[in-house]
Amino acid sequence: MSYRPRLSHRIILSVVLLTVVVSGLFTLGLTATIHYVEESLLTDEMQEDFARVFEDYRRGRDLRLDEGAAFFPAGPNLPDYLRSIPPGYTEIVLDEGNRAYYAYRHVEDGISYFMVKDQTFFEKAEILLQRAVFSGFALSVVVSFVLGVSMVKQVIAPVRKLTRQVAEGAQDESRALAAGYPDDEIGALAGAFDETFARLQRALDREALFTSDVSHELRTPLMVIQSTCEVLAAGKELDDYTRQKIEAIRRAAKEMKELVEAFLALARRKEMHSETATLDAIVRSQLPKWEQMAGQKGNRLVLQEKTRDPAQKTMAYPAVLLRTVIDNLIQNAIHHTADGEIVLVLRAGGFEVRDNGTGIAVNDMYRVFQPYYRGTASHREGLGLGLSLVQRICEREEWRVTLEPNHPKGCRFQIDLG
Repeated sequence: MSYRPRLSHRIILSVVLLTVVVSGLFTLGLTATIHYVEESLLTDEMQEDFARVFEDYRRGRDLRLDEGAAFFPAGPNLPDYLRSIPPGYTEIVLDEGNRAYYAYRHVEDGISYFMVKDQTFFEKAEILLQRAVFSGFALSVVVSFVLGVSMVKQVIAPVRKLTRQVAEGAQDESRALAAGYPDDEIGALAGAFDETFARLQRALDREALFTSDVSHELRTPLMVIQSTCEVLAAGKELDDYTRQKIEAIRRAAKEMKELVEAFLALARRKEMHSETATLDAIVRSQLPKWEQMAGQKGNRLVLQEKTRDPAQKTMAYPAVLLRTVIDNLIQNAIHHTADGEIVLVLRAGGFEVRDNGTGIAVNDMYRVFQPYYRGTASHREGLGLGLSLVQRICEREEWRVTLEPNHPKGCRFQIDLG
């Protein structure tokens, strides 16, 4: 995973880099200027002094030398540090800066003549100046970092404030976010959030209105079905077979009504007040239906119960939601299994649904919980909403659903109820 620096770090880094570039160029330019001016002035001065002294030397007069200057014709008395210098101006530094000379070599008729000036004092002054320049460069970088940190707090403060308001949902419907910021880039960002929040709120209002209408329209016919079944079941002329069918219709209508309420609660993300039941009670009540569904496909449904804490057997859960989760997982197993076995395991903390069907490809496992995804198998059934609904219910109730291969073949869904 690549490192992504924070905005504040990027601002500080930009300020420091700008200071390094500007101060660095200034330091290099100043150092180069010092050397250039030094070389230009001293070269001219050494040439003039050499011409005067050399004229005195040729005429046999006393040499007119400035203080700290010396004149040497080539010979055995020539100092070693002058023997290898080229013609023209040369700066010589000895003993790590403790001695410094400016030398000028002139060649005439094959003979070299040297003029030397002691510049140790000026060399030390130049070293001090260079140190001061580089120290100033380092100090400017440190100061820029300190100023950058101080400045970034002021620059980032409104961004952090806006981030906190958005994250905490601090927007007041009667007061827009942009009202608390000046007319600048941050204000424009706050205005964009206001507009987005407004569109989202309108969408949520439309969704709430739609789900309310759906709830009303679905509940009415379901209540009619239930009441009609009750009236029919009260008739004395009905035989047992007809009475059983009417009771099945009534139970199905009741389950549909509960499912409508559960789905509306999921869509609105509101708390639902419905009956609760234990895991064992739900499984026992639905087991005949699941066995019938499995038998119609040529499968066999097996119920296994592992050792559990007695307290877990008495824990109650939202009956509609838990029944929907188990029902969808078992139907999914039946759809992907032919002439096989589906095993429902009640274990500590939850349950498992195993099958020995065709299984799910490894590349599809992370996608099976997506809405409308039905896998790549040739015998796909349904709309691809069952497992997506399972995951949404588990997220709402803070349950945990995992999918693993079931060896030697098939799938294993595990639900941890916490």
